[in-house]
Amino acid sequence: MGHMIATLRRSAPRDPFIVFLIVSGAIFLVYWATVGRKEVIEVPVAVQRSLLDDYAMMTGQTPDAAARQKLIDDFVANELLFREAVDRGMHMSDKTTKQRLIDRVRFMISGAPPEPSEDDLLTWYATHNELYRADPWISIQHVFYENDNKPADSDAILNRLSAGQTVNGDEYWMGHDLPNYGISMLRGMFGQEFLDKLGPQPTGEWVGPMQSSRGWHFVKVTDRGDSRLLPYPEARDQVRQDYLASKSGAAVNAEVGKLKKGYTIRVES
Repeated sequence: MGHMIATLRRSAPRDPFIVFLIVSGAIFLVYWATVGRKEVIEVPVAVQRSLLDDYAMMTGQTPDAAARQKLIDDFVANELLFREAVDRGMHMSDKTTKQRLIDRVRFMISGAPPEPSEDDLLTWYATHNELYRADPWISIQHVFYENDNKPADSDAILNRLSAGQTVNGDEYWMGHDLPNYGISMLRGMFGQEFLDKLGPQPTGEWVGPMQSSRGWHFVKVTDRGDSRLLPYPEARDQVRQDYLASKSGAAVNAEVGKLKKGYTIRVES
């Protein structure tokens, strides 16, 4: 730019106004060449073919000229709206959009890891067996009342149950006999407070009523079991998923390490 202006000054007339016009024109040309031109939205033949194929698949018909033009117009409109969303920073502020982009880039970086051999899976299982321990479990029977308030005849209900009589209560969507339920599953169904009350109860005796997040329960613990290591055949599907996730994660972490070199990370405190 400086060289251009110097050349113009040597060759142009000495009239200041003419020099001003020439320099202004040169600046305008440079501006137009760099930022003044409009962005281009391309609609290549491959995209048009894809639009036509999608239309034919969805409608079972070949689009006529008007339909073809509308497909192109809709594509351009969507592209304009997408670019406007990016200009407004919506890809940074919309959590769902941001997460989809992150997930897409993660997959682009890691791809699909090669299928592990059985030896790979067995080695992973042996070195990470803390991941494959089943919860302690409890088997219970319960009589359920879907009320906010404790049943008025609680003592009578407990006496009847303890005497071996049948008490129906209200229907519970998972049934009244819950065998071999892991602690985490019971916690999700009834809440931690219910689980804390259930823990010390004796086996084989009706107790209650105990309040849960769903209502009131008279409960009998019928059996208990400790945490156990899942045998490899039972855990194999989860082992495979964890192994593949570790390989993908390693590839992504390596790429993130490279990307960090181009940024200054500031963590506000």
